[in-house]
Amino acid sequence: MYGYGVMLSFRKSGFTLALATLSMLVVSPAQAENPFDSIFFPFRQIEADPAKRYLVTPQQGPWMVMATSFRGEGAEQQAHHLILELRKEFKLEAYMHRKSYDFSKKVEGRGIDKHGKPKQMVYNRNLQFDEFAVLVGNFESLQSDDAQELLAKIKTMHPSTFRDGHDPENRQAFASLRAWQRTIQRSINPSSSQKGPMGRAFIIRNPKLPAEYFTQNSIDPFVERLNSGVEHSLLKNPGKFSVQVATFRGKVVYDLEKEFDANAAVSDSLVKAAENAHKLVVALRKQNVPAYEYHDRHESVVCVGSFNSLGRREIDGKINLDPNVAAVMKAYGAQRVQIPNSNQFGLRPRSLGGIQFDIQPRPVHVPKKSIGSNYLSPF
Repeated sequence: MYGYGVMLSFRKSGFTLALATLSMLVVSPAQAENPFDSIFFPFRQIEADPAKRYLVTPQQGPWMVMATSFRGEGAEQQAHHLILELRKEFKLEAYMHRKSYDFSKKVEGRGIDKHGKPKQMVYNRNLQFDEFAVLVGNFESLQSDDAQELLAKIKTMHPSTFRDGHDPENRQAFASLRAWQRTIQRSINPSSSQKGPMGRAFIIRNPKLPAEYFTQNSIDPFVERLNSGVEHSLLKNPGKFSVQVATFRGKVVYDLEKEFDANAAVSDSLVKAAENAHKLVVALRKQNVPAYEYHDRHESVVCVGSFNSLGRREIDGKINLDPNVAAVMKAYGAQRVQIPNSNQFGLRPRSLGGIQFDIQPRPVHVPKKSIGSNYLSPF
């Protein structure tokens, strides 16, 4: 399987902007799935070793079926029994995920107390416990037919793990409530009697994958390649927020969805925008200012600073800006100057090395790479 990208690079004043990467992605025969495996090996061997613990890892993602969960004394062992049964009897790749809950600590509630501080709330029940979830499957998409078919199948299963005799006490979370719900459902709708003890199963994210994997508003792989190799790329900014202090606009050079013309002229304005952003970042860095540059299909920008928070949100919903964020905005914002031979005032943009900053700098989210978009993108 081959995938092709496009590389457009421009060299002016010793600076090269790579707008995309020309690459040939080759999937080796060892990594690619053999299309004849399903013919010659129709029955897959699913390991079910009682001495092993099959724990969820990032490789079992990104989507899985949450079959059920267990809590209390003996919960881990019962979850292990169910996993072995699903693997041995039903030939399903089942895994365990452990999550700890602590409802004994105070939490910050809405509103303020008489001293003007956030209210401290406590839970009704002081509890601490571990819950063991049984997750099944390995799906690329939430809407894939395989995922939906497996979900329907799990809901109607009746594993012996839940039967009396196999385990003297059912440690399934909300076991009595689930049994009561099934009884009510059968009385209302006899067809629902097919649902088993895992009838409340649903599809969830793989809990071992980072949140960035599922980020929907992150940059696409093409734009990511535009910024590859940039020493002070905004993508390397460790914070959640930064302040955009300069914007250089260009024209769209290439649309991936349209046919590419290798001989088409490239917009000089986009190249100039990228060069100006780069020169400004270099100049700021010489002043020990933490500046970053970022390029997309339409413009290049320069940002200053790295912040994990923009400030504190007040009761009326407004944000009281962090002093450091406000300082950056003020330092690079336009100056208020009097117009010659007039009583009126205007705004004069600041500049450095002949390159102007924006009239009004603004806080922005730092763009993040989406592992998920890279995983599914054909480019």
